Amino acid sequence: MVTPLKDSPHERLPKEYRDILVEAGCILEEIDYLLPASGGYTGAETRFVDTWTKLRVFGLSEYERIVLIDSDMLVRQNLDELFDMPLEEDWIAAVHACTCNPFRIPHYPAYWVPETCAHNRAIPAGPEPDALCIPFQPTPDSSLALHTINSGIVVLRPNEGTYNKLIHALHTNPDVNKYDFPDQDFIASEFKNRIKFLGYEYNATKHMRDCHKNLWRDDNIRICHYIFKEKPWVIPESGATSRFNEQFQVVHGWWWDEWKILQAEKEGAEWWGTVKALATGAS
Repeated sequence: MVTPLKDSPHERLPKEYRDILVEAGCILEEIDYLLPASGGYTGAETRFVDTWTKLRVFGLSEYERIVLIDSDMLVRQNLDELFDMPLEEDWIAAVHACTCNPFRIPHYPAYWVPETCAHNRAIPAGPEPDALCIPFQPTPDSSLALHTINSGIVVLRPNEGTYNKLIHALHTNPDVNKYDFPDQDFIASEFKNRIKFLGYEYNATKHMRDCHKNLWRDDNIRICHYIFKEKPWVIPESGATSRFNEQFQVVHGWWWDEWKILQAEKEGAEWWGTVKALATGAS
C-alpha cells in the first residue's frame, strides 16, 4: 500500500520551508492556527503553545482515516496496519503516556509516578521477531492516569460532527488552560472510554528504553518519539554532555543514522543547506 505523506502547515511556516517539503514529496494541507477562545497555553512548557492546531486534522473529512504523527518522531517500520485495523466511528487509537516521570520533572502532575503508569500493566511481547506487547485497556472506573495518552501519534476517522464537538469543547471548557499537556490532555478527556490503546512500539518515547526495560525491544520499535527539549538534532552526535544525554545515545543514534542516509541522497539539492542549518545549526 502506498500512503501519501501529508504535512499540515499553518500561516506561520515560511514559504521557503513549504517549498522544501513539496520538493521532498509531501502533500501540503493548509490549516488555520488554533487557540482556545480563553487564550493559549500558560503552562511551564512554552513550546507546547502551538499544539492546539493539531486538532484541525479531525476536520479533514475528505479522508477516511488519518494517522497523525508529530514531527519529532522517527518512523522505523511500516505502519500500514494502522490504516487497516478495526476502529469504531468516533473512536481514536493512541498509545498510553508513560507517567513514570523518571527525571522527577517538577511541573508534571503529582499522580505521574511509576505506580500509575499503564505501561507497567502491559504484557510484554512474546519471543517471535514481530511480536508486539499487549497494552493495558482501561475500564470506565480506571484512574485518570490509566486513561492518559501521548498524542505523538493518533489514529482517527475524521468527520465534521466530531470536529465541531471538539472545537465547541475547546472554546467552552474552562479547564483547557489548566492542562499540563494541552492537546493530549484535551483529546484524552474528550475521547475517554473511546480510545483503542496501541502497544508502546507505535510511540516509543525515548526514556522508556530505560524505565520500561521489560517491555522495550529495539528491533520491535515502530516509531521512536524524541520527547523533551533535548532532541537529537539539538545535541551534537558525539556530545553526551550529561548523564541525561548519555542515556539516550542509542535512540539518538537511530536519528543520526537516518540523517546520514538523507544527507547522502540530498546534499546536492539547492535546498539542502537550509535543511542542514535547521537540523544541525550548521551554516
